[in-house]
Amino acid sequence: MKRLSFFILMALLTVSCSDSDDEIDPENPDLVGTWLLIEQYSDPGDGSGEYREVDSEKSIEFLEDGIFKSNGELCDLTIETGTNTSGTYVMNDTIVTQFSEENYLMPEECDIEDFKVYYHIEEGSLILSFPCIEGCGQKYEKK
Repeated sequence: MKRLSFFILMALLTVSCSDSDDEIDPENPDLVGTWLLIEQYSDPGDGSGEYREVDSEKSIEFLEDGIFKSNGELCDLTIETGTNTSGTYVMNDTIVTQFSEENYLMPEECDIEDFKVYYHIEEGSLILSFPCIEGCGQKYEKK
């Protein structure tokens, strides 16, 4: 009987394991990892702004210890790379469900003290919201 139970348990473990560990759930992706910039949003002040595709290699890597690294500036809205940026990030449980001022990045290299870039995940994309007079932001997808 013990042998049969062991084989059933092994069969269940084998069936439950799959190659899907590398797949990203578009509704609830893990923040840790590397994200690539795909679109940028800017609004001229009349509410007509929209996300537009960008040609950029800018990326952000989130580490498990609350540190992030980017190959581009995060103190302002730019698609350029070449200026390495790092800092800390804070995440709470509303990352997927809604925008929250409790989810933010704090780049170390900014001229403004306690500068924050807010973020959330929407439909599998990482959305960064920069402090702008008019609406602006960036959209990233997980690599």
